[in-house]
This record gives sequence, C-alpha cells and structure tokens, in this order.
Amino acid sequence: VFLDPRSRDSSFVGPLAQWFGLSWADVRNGMIWQPVTYIFLHGDFMHLFMNMIGLFFLGRELEHTLGTKRFLQLYLGCGVLGGIGWLLLSSSGGRVGVGASGSVFGIIGAFAALFPHRQLTLLLFFVIPVTTSARTLAIVFGIATLLMLAMGGGGVAHAAHLAGGIAGYLYGHHLAGAVQYGRGGNKGWSLSSLRASFRRRQYKVVEEPEEPVDWDDVDSVLEKIQREGVNSLTRREQQLLDRASRQKR
Repeated sequence: VFLDPRSRDSSFVGPLAQWFGLSWADVRNGMIWQPVTYIFLHGDFMHLFMNMIGLFFLGRELEHTLGTKRFLQLYLGCGVLGGIGWLLLSSSGGRVGVGASGSVFGIIGAFAALFPHRQLTLLLFFVIPVTTSARTLAIVFGIATLLMLAMGGGGVAHAAHLAGGIAGYLYGHHLAGAVQYGRGGNKGWSLSSLRASFRRRQYKVVEEPEEPVDWDDVDSVLEKIQREGVNSLTRREQQLLDRASRQKR
C-alpha cells in the first residue's frame, strides 16, 4: 500500500495533480480542498490496486459493522489526517502527495481496535501465506512504517500511513468503548462475552434513580447491531445501551 509524493518536475504531475494532489505550498495558498481530493488520485495502476485490495478485504466488514455513515467518516477522516500528518511530519518540500494509503491504514487500525484477535491470512510477496491476528498485523505495519520513516521513506509518504493508522485505531477504540459489540468469531468482542460482561455487574451509582434495565432487551439490541450496524439503532435503543453501560459500571 503506497502513497507516492512526486516532484512537480516529474512527468507524473498533470493538471489534476497540480490542482487536487496534496502540496504544502498549495494548501498555504488557499487550496484547502487538497487534503480531501488527494485521496482519490493515484500514481499508477499498482498504487491504486494495492490500496483497493486493502479496502476490499477489511473495509467490507467494517462498513457492515459500523454502518455506511461511520465508515465514510473513518475513511475520509483518516485520509485527511494522514495527509496533514505527511505535511507536518515530513519535509514534503515542493512534492505532491496522492493516494488513499492514509485511509487504508486507518481501516487497518480501526479493524485492529475493534477485532484485535481476528485471525487474518496474508500472502507474503503474493506467494507465502502468513496468518496473524489483526492487532499483530497493525503493530507490524506500524513498526515497519516507523523504520521506513526514520530511513527517509524512499519516495513513499510513510508519515501519512502512520498518521492515518493511528487515527483509525483511536477512532475504532473510541467506538469499541462507546458501544461494545462484535462478531461471533472474535473472542474479544463476541455477543456472548458482552452479555456476560453486562450481567456480571449490575450496580450503579447515580444521583437520581433510573428505570431498571431489561437485559433481554439489551441482548436484542446487541443482535440488531451485529445484523444491521450501529447506525440502525433508534434513540430508545441507544438510551437503553447507555443505561445498561452505567449499571454495568
């Protein structure tokens, strides 16, 4: 997964890249749309292909879990923060940044936060199958990115990868803490473990008494989240989960 900053003297830079690629000089001159538009430009077919492979395999489940609205917030937000990170953490000079790698690294980070124990199988060098947990994969990518950033990057905007990945992990961690949910294959976030966690402690400390929680209703809401995503919840269902969370604490 690559994000290629190229010199303005390169034949790569055409009118689209000059207007919509990411450049520190252009942003300072008022082209404030570039931190968004650069996400949709790529240096070549392989650059686009690698990014879309990551989006295809991890993005589908995240969108199903989070809902389309939150998934778009994740994708665009990590791309923007990744681009800003590249501008701030590296000497971009007159180079132009393009690509969705910040967004894709954000998806990897969010996936690791929400499904840390999920087993993923990758083809190393497109040949050797390697199976690891989502959390381990994110850590390995993070360490590799830091090393490449320290070595100068070699024409790849590793600062964007790092910033996007951290932003995605923090966003996923925030969602996991706000609404604890998961899928059956994930030990850390299974519905059964969540129900047990809710039922384990049913005490609360509040200034005013609250309506008791019907734990069967909580189970139904959690199953709805699994089927349809968080955005499908009604206001009453959100309030029910809030009360259950307070009683659990």
